[in-house]
Amino acid sequence: MKAILRKLIVEQPKQWHRYIHPLLFAMRSVPNSSGYSSFELMFGRRFRTHISILKDLSTEKTHEPEPKTTCQYVLDLRERIERTCEMAQEELVKTQMKNKRYFDKKAKLRVVVNGDKDMSISLCW
Repeated sequence: MKAILRKLIVEQPKQWHRYIHPLLFAMRSVPNSSGYSSFELMFGRRFRTHISILKDLSTEKTHEPEPKTTCQYVLDLRERIERTCEMAQEELVKTQMKNKRYFDKKAKLRVVVNGDKDMSISLCW
């Protein structure tokens, strides 16, 4: 996010503030390392853009689910959100393990002995 915003400020120094909302919209609708977008985790369904709606209409792919009661809708939504969050958590654990394996390939074991000056740690209180 910071890198995108920085690039936006450089390219549009006087108008960058006009692009914040579209930038946030894009970031919230694109899947992240968990495999899900922020929108999907929040609302329990994939985000549908105007393009995807037009595509569905042109291919006659309409989603007309059976009417539900408000209570049934809320229960289904809650279940979908919980299931999506569980799957996202599993994907994040996989990503963390992959990142750990990558880090461990290049990491070196360092032993610090009392009196070492090159490895001294300064504490700020």
